[in-house]
Amino acid sequence: MSFSKTILIAVIASLSSFTAADVSDDLIAMDKQWGMAGGPAGYVAEDVIGIGPTGVVNFSDLVADAAANANVGEEYVVSNYQVKFLSDDIAVMVHTAAGSDPHASLHVIQKQGSDWLVVATASAPAS
Repeated sequence: MSFSKTILIAVIASLSSFTAADVSDDLIAMDKQWGMAGGPAGYVAEDVIGIGPTGVVNFSDLVADAAANANVGEEYVVSNYQVKFLSDDIAVMVHTAAGSDPHASLHVIQKQGSDWLVVATASAPAS
């Protein structure tokens, strides 16, 4: 392989990692906003599928859960974020949350147009 091809590959790899890091930061910020927003609108696809404490959930279940917990009034404290990209437009995120509902979450996030939306989610009580 020529020296110029090696340099080109190194530059592309560097730029790709910066982009993934930037997008990871954006997805983490989006998750924190969702946690504080009081509902899934704008963060979760309407055709989302998921698993919650009571079993299989969908968008309307997430809306109802957010409404039921709207008066909690506590800060959404999250940690242990990890983001893995499966492709340019699909990422998997995991994290833990503390507070009155301590849990671990897994989200599959897909870029739809210019927006990233959660298309699958699961949560389990933290031990």
